[in-house]
Amino acid sequence: MTPVGRRPGKGTARDAIIEAARGVFAAHGYDGASLRAVARAAAVDAALVHHYFDGKADLFIAAMALPFDPREVQREAAQGADAPAPGFVGARVVEGFLTMWDLAERTGSSFVSCVGAMAASPAVADAMREFVSERVWQHIVVIEGESGDTTDARRALVGSQLMGLAYMRYLLRVPPISTASPAAIGAWAGPTLDRYVSGPLD
Repeated sequence: MTPVGRRPGKGTARDAIIEAARGVFAAHGYDGASLRAVARAAAVDAALVHHYFDGKADLFIAAMALPFDPREVQREAAQGADAPAPGFVGARVVEGFLTMWDLAERTGSSFVSCVGAMAASPAVADAMREFVSERVWQHIVVIEGESGDTTDARRALVGSQLMGLAYMRYLLRVPPISTASPAAIGAWAGPTLDRYVSGPLD
């Protein structure tokens, strides 16, 4: 599987746009960046950016060399299952998240390289957080009557669980997290994500 945003060849206009986008996202964050700003930085017409990329999110995925759009994992996880909250099934989210990173390990993108980019630049980490907020969190239904602080806590807990599992699997490589199938890990950790999304937190 070829990572999203990757194409063969060097020195193309597309490569120049991706390189410029990395600088623009790092300087202005995801929310503050624009396709026109990227076009100016790459010294190309804005129409060329639109030719290669279907919007800012698509360009960010390519700039960060992400192997997938995290919103697709959520969409697939919610299909054909009884979700504890609209659009969310913990076991399938974990399985989809790890499956995509497993595939990325063999295609030139990786969880390790993504973490390295965020660790090297707080601005890149900020841009990633803004991207995830737009692509994932805003599509999860907020529980009626719940405070914003509690909703933020739920989202942070889900993120910490997913990132923690990936850190153990791909960086520390601790068995059985590093050796078990994504489906098995989903069965183990999925109920925890379900509780974080819709269950009691105290």
